[in-house]
Amino acid sequence: MQEENREGISGALKTLAAVVIVFLLLAALYVGYQAMQVLFPPNTYETALLATVEDTVDAEGVLLFEESYVAGGGTLGYLVADGERVSAGTAVAEIYSDAAQATLRQQLTQINDQIDLLQRSQNTTSVQLESLRKNRSAALYDLMDSLDAGDYEDTDAEKENYILAQNKLWVITGEVASFSDQITVLTQQAATVQSQLGNPSQITAPQTGYFIRSSSSGRLNAGSADILALDAANLKAYVESSPEIALDGCAGKIVSGFTWYYAGVCSAKQAEKLLGRDGKPLTKSVEIRFPGQVETPLKAKVSEVNIDAENDIARFVLSCEIINGDVLRLNCADAQIIVGRNTGLRVPAAAVHYLKEDGSEAEGQGENYIPGVYVKYGNLARFCRIDPVDDAHPQITDGNDLIVLPSGTAGSVSQVRLYDEIIVSGQNLYDGKLL
Repeated sequence: MQEENREGISGALKTLAAVVIVFLLLAALYVGYQAMQVLFPPNTYETALLATVEDTVDAEGVLLFEESYVAGGGTLGYLVADGERVSAGTAVAEIYSDAAQATLRQQLTQINDQIDLLQRSQNTTSVQLESLRKNRSAALYDLMDSLDAGDYEDTDAEKENYILAQNKLWVITGEVASFSDQITVLTQQAATVQSQLGNPSQITAPQTGYFIRSSSSGRLNAGSADILALDAANLKAYVESSPEIALDGCAGKIVSGFTWYYAGVCSAKQAEKLLGRDGKPLTKSVEIRFPGQVETPLKAKVSEVNIDAENDIARFVLSCEIINGDVLRLNCADAQIIVGRNTGLRVPAAAVHYLKEDGSEAEGQGENYIPGVYVKYGNLARFCRIDPVDDAHPQITDGNDLIVLPSGTAGSVSQVRLYDEIIVSGQNLYDGKLL
C-alpha cells in the first residue's frame, strides 16, 4: 500500500514538473518572439493607389465687380433671386406696408409655382415612359444625396424634378386624366391672395445686369481703380482692414458686364507658380475657388503678377468670366488658385531607397544614385525604379507621400505599377531578398 502511494506521488511530481517545463518553454518562446520583433521588425506594406494632387496658391484678396446700387428701403419683398440676370426696368423688389403683405406675397409665389408645375406635368407623351422612369429615379437619388450631405439649398429643385416626373408618369399610365381641376382651384386661390395683397410699390433695376440683395452682400469702401493701384504691402494692409461695409439704404446692387477681377496677395515663393518659364504671367488658364464659400473651381486668367522678394510678398490680379450668385455675394475673401493637377501613384517618402551604380544602397540621395522602392512580388522583394527629380519630373508631394508616375508613362523610367505592394519599412532589403 505504501509502495503504491509512493508511486502515485512520484507520478504527480513528474506531471507537475512536465507542466512547469512546458510553461517555461512557452514563456521563453514568447520573450524570444518579442525580442525578435524589436530587433528584426516585420516588413510593413502599403498599396500603390492613384491620387490627384492640386498645385495651389493660397491668397487673400478682394473681388472687384462693375456694380451700381439699387435705391430703396423699408420692408422689402424680393421678386428675383441672387445672381439672376435682369433687364433695365425689371421689378426686383416690392415695398410692403406691413409684414402681412410679405406673407401674402410668399403664399402667392408658392401657389403660382404649383400651378406652373401642374401645367408642365400635362405636357407629355407615351413615348417618354422609359425616360421618365429614369428621370424619376435620378431625381430621387439626387434628393437623397443632398439630404445625406446636408446640402439643403438644392433639395427644393430636386424635389420638384421628382414630383414633375411622377406626375407625368401618372398622366401617361392613365392613373390621372389631367390636373385641370387642381389648376382651377389653385388659380382661384391665387386670385384671392392677389386681391388681399393689392399692388405694392415696386423697385426696378436701373440697368441690365445681375441682381444681388442688400441682405446677401455688401460693398467695398474703395473703388476698383484705387484698389488696383495699390502695391503688394498696401493691398495686404487694405484686405486686413475689414474693408467690406453694408449696403445701407439700398435694395441691392446690379453687377454689369461678364468679367470680374480678384486682386490678391500671397508669399513671393507661391507667386512664382503664377509665372511661366519666361518670368511673365501664365498664359494658360488657372482656377480659383473660395474655401468654405464657393468650393466649385472657376476658370480664370492671370493678368498681373508683381513679386517683392525682399519682403516675401507678392501682388497679383486674376480675371474671371464665370458669374453666379455665390460669387456675387463675395467682396473680401481668401482664395485658392489652382495652377495645375498631378495624377500618379501615392508612395510613402519613407519607402524610397537610393542605389549606387554597383547595386549597393546609399545612405541618402545623390546625383548619380538610382531612386526606387522595394515591391513585394510573390515572396520576393524587387527594386523598382522611380523617376529622379529633375526639370522633366519635379517632385510632387502630398504630406508624407510622393506622387510617382506609374510604369508605362511616356517619358518616365518608373517601374512601379498600380496596386503594387510597396515595402515601407523592412530589415536588410535588397533586390531578390526572400520575404
